[in-house]
Amino acid sequence: MLLRSLTSLTFLAILAWFSIPAIADSLESPDAIRAAIQDAADRQIVPGRDQTLQIEVGDIDQRIRLPHCDAPDVQIPNATAPTLSARVSCRSPSWTLYVPLRLHAWGMAVVAATNLAPGTRLTAADLTMQRLDIIATNGAYLTDTRQAEGMILRTNIRAGAPILSALLEKPVIVHRGDTVVLTLFDTAVTIRTSVVAMEDGRAGDRILVQNPDSKKTVRAAVADAGAVEIHFDQSRENY
Repeated sequence: MLLRSLTSLTFLAILAWFSIPAIADSLESPDAIRAAIQDAADRQIVPGRDQTLQIEVGDIDQRIRLPHCDAPDVQIPNATAPTLSARVSCRSPSWTLYVPLRLHAWGMAVVAATNLAPGTRLTAADLTMQRLDIIATNGAYLTDTRQAEGMILRTNIRAGAPILSALLEKPVIVHRGDTVVLTLFDTAVTIRTSVVAMEDGRAGDRILVQNPDSKKTVRAAVADAGAVEIHFDQSRENY
């Protein structure tokens, strides 16, 4: 009886020993899943001009036991954000797994050369170029310091922080009460006259101006410091 029991236990132990590699071989390797994600991301995500793309595939919990899949399908979201989730699925056997991705797009961008206060009119001395993770800037970054020179800073910025277009505004170049030159354009004639600005204006703004003699008003586009303009046919009813 004892001999029979020992024989049975020995058989079960040998069977278990041979089964372990078979079970392990039938499971999907986390490294293989990560490699498939990396390959799909490298093919789908395209870096911007003059940028170096870096894609980090997140770790997969080793406790997750998925059956082996001959052809896993990898779906990468069609978006550019610092963090994404890759969807990996298998039709047979059926399973789905989500794996985090971390994206970096390294490129040169305009940053503050020193700490800057709100209302600062930026000069070349305030700006410098630095290699940044463009995706992490979360805004419209600048690639040339000349894009920011002469602009007014809306908020304080620390040294080394990116200068984003949303943080800038054009300076006021026409002030309320200024006497400015209004140029009226027509296909056959150009007329210039002096008017008084009734509002502050930045380049491109349409502001109200008044003829000092007739007191009539019209809206004109700010062209430069001391100059506004409008097409003659747009002003006939108002000027």
